[in-house]
Amino acid sequence: MVKLAVLGCGLMGLKIAGAFAYHGHRVKVYDNNLSALNSAFSRLEEDKKQLRDEGLLLHKSFIGQVLFMGRLEETVNDADFIFEAVIEDLEVKKDLIERVSHLCKPDAVIASNTLRLSISDVAERVIVKERVIGLRFLFPVYYIPEVEIKLGSETSAATLEKVRVLLERMGKTIFFRSGEEPLILSEDQREERKNARLEQIKITSGVDFHLSNGIPTLSHKGNVAPVQDDIRRLNSVEIDHDCAICLDRLRDCLLQPCHHMVTCYNCASLLINRRDGCPICRQNITEIIRVYHS
Repeated sequence: MVKLAVLGCGLMGLKIAGAFAYHGHRVKVYDNNLSALNSAFSRLEEDKKQLRDEGLLLHKSFIGQVLFMGRLEETVNDADFIFEAVIEDLEVKKDLIERVSHLCKPDAVIASNTLRLSISDVAERVIVKERVIGLRFLFPVYYIPEVEIKLGSETSAATLEKVRVLLERMGKTIFFRSGEEPLILSEDQREERKNARLEQIKITSGVDFHLSNGIPTLSHKGNVAPVQDDIRRLNSVEIDHDCAICLDRLRDCLLQPCHHMVTCYNCASLLINRRDGCPICRQNITEIIRVYHS
């Protein structure tokens, strides 16, 4: 399990977060718009329902966990990869990524989901510019395997390799832009690739995943649905018992009324004091129930 952060819970940001959780990673999502953040849980549930209806999600939930955070530092402090997906505004992106570079781990990869902006410009004020890279996920994210890579003038080969390994393990294929204009799929192309992905999953469902020729062009043998069998899930996915806020103490309380167990008692008290919502579902917290582990 890789720990990721997604900044921005608009349409693309939430799809990116869901795609990583679908493949078993723990994702923290941040947005400074509390209204958007508080509605994100229900929007993600709608995505899950659609994926189940279409046969892409074999169980009622993702393998990984998505946490919705109201503080930027708590979102990025333990992340291995940070994905920025805010509006296409250079100054907004520069300010946000500069702040992130001071709050995250020194070896965390910082990726910007940008259509046309220069990654060198976006990373202008960042500490350790070598770890900043451009990653543009094609819509719809759950179905399209390709991810466009953009390098800054100081992006390191090590950063590119970290990203390649992460994405290819979840069935994505990186590609570099050819020419000045970004690749934007038409509605027909999106539908074609979506149908090919679903057909591939039907072919490989219930067996060891071998190469399918269902998805055209850039896909590779890693581009298959993750194993969602309950037994394999328990054996292969690390269960996170640490508090999602402080990352130090054990999760030892239930948040009421949603009953999610995601923080330690001390951090839950901080959440209720500052009137922040549950990191899972963003419901208001009315009470904290202490849990004692044997």
